[in-house]
Amino acid sequence: MSAGADTRGRPRATSRDTIAEAACELFLERGYADTTVAEITRRAGVSRSSFFNYFGSKADVLWGGFDERMDAAVAALTTGAPVRDALHRLVDGFAPDALALAITNADAMGIAGDLDDERALRTGRLARAVSDRLVGGGAPRLVADVRAGAAAAAAMAAIWAWAAAGTARRDLGGLLDEALAAASVPLF
Repeated sequence: MSAGADTRGRPRATSRDTIAEAACELFLERGYADTTVAEITRRAGVSRSSFFNYFGSKADVLWGGFDERMDAAVAALTTGAPVRDALHRLVDGFAPDALALAITNADAMGIAGDLDDERALRTGRLARAVSDRLVGGGAPRLVADVRAGAAAAAAMAAIWAWAAAGTARRDLGGLLDEALAAASVPLF
């Protein structure tokens, strides 16, 4: 170790995961609404600018990773990927993260209503992309909108069920397929 190196606290070099972990600790202790970005940065041992290098807002701590997956799924739909493949892009390899923690601890974090609102927005975005893909494949808009709404709701329901299962989690891709079958969504 070099002379003068500080070995106390968190290391200076940090990551998105370190900040997210600090934020989730605070959300559980104080609640989401009562936790500030300043408190998160203090707990993580980083500056405010470091926080904003990784996250655009406090909500991005929970939704950032999911939104990256959503962007990839929407891009796949836009380029003509089969709907089922694009939906699997959203869920395959999904690992427990800040969003999964928030889903399982929504009441403790005081965030249940916020999660519902954010879930609805993302369900709508996904449904629109699926509908556009189905219309591009020849489906009438009404049929495409109905099927897309069911498919997007099934995908989000699978994610919620997977997160809520905690340590008893099953394969999320399998849950997605089960949810799509339950919605009787014929995808082409």
